[in-house]
Amino acid sequence: MATPDTVTRAVIRHRLDASPALDIQLGIAPMLDVPAHQLLQDDLKRHASPWEQLTAVESIARSIPDEPGLYMFVWRPAIKLAMADRSEGGFHQVLYIGHAGGVGELGNTLRNRFKDYKKHLRGNPENLWTREPPNTRAGRLTHYLALHPLEFWFATVDDRSVIKNLEDRLIHLYNPPINVQGGPKLRGRLSSIPKPALRS
Repeated sequence: MATPDTVTRAVIRHRLDASPALDIQLGIAPMLDVPAHQLLQDDLKRHASPWEQLTAVESIARSIPDEPGLYMFVWRPAIKLAMADRSEGGFHQVLYIGHAGGVGELGNTLRNRFKDYKKHLRGNPENLWTREPPNTRAGRLTHYLALHPLEFWFATVDDRSVIKNLEDRLIHLYNPPINVQGGPKLRGRLSSIPKPALRS
């Protein structure tokens, strides 16, 4: 099972090896689309509870509401930078975004969805160095949810009819590396785009 200790031991064991990479592809256009961000924030404020975060370990299931809503698995490495205003600037990466209890999913709740992921939290961090990332959703969950420190963020949503739309918009914005569908359409590197002919 992945624990902070097993991750630490894997990092020490593989210090001299090439580092595994997390395939992060953020869409520039979605990240710069301020009106879309504002509307998404407004819709989340209107329909969802404030986000809560818990350390993603198997024992937290009882602390998660038995209600519909949205959730994310977020990797938050320990590095924090001291800012001039005395706050701390840290790094976090959204690994996966999901929903519970949308239209037609009456028995599906945040608590039940988290229970479905408990087996993925048992992944072996050694696999980050010794195996290629799998192509399937389930394989990628087990591969990357071995990262620590890992958090489970969630917000309840009473109106089931808006849950899927909110999830889709969050996925389009963050393009999490484990979500295999719903991300923004991305083009290749600029060097692969034909350059316009110069006029003389």
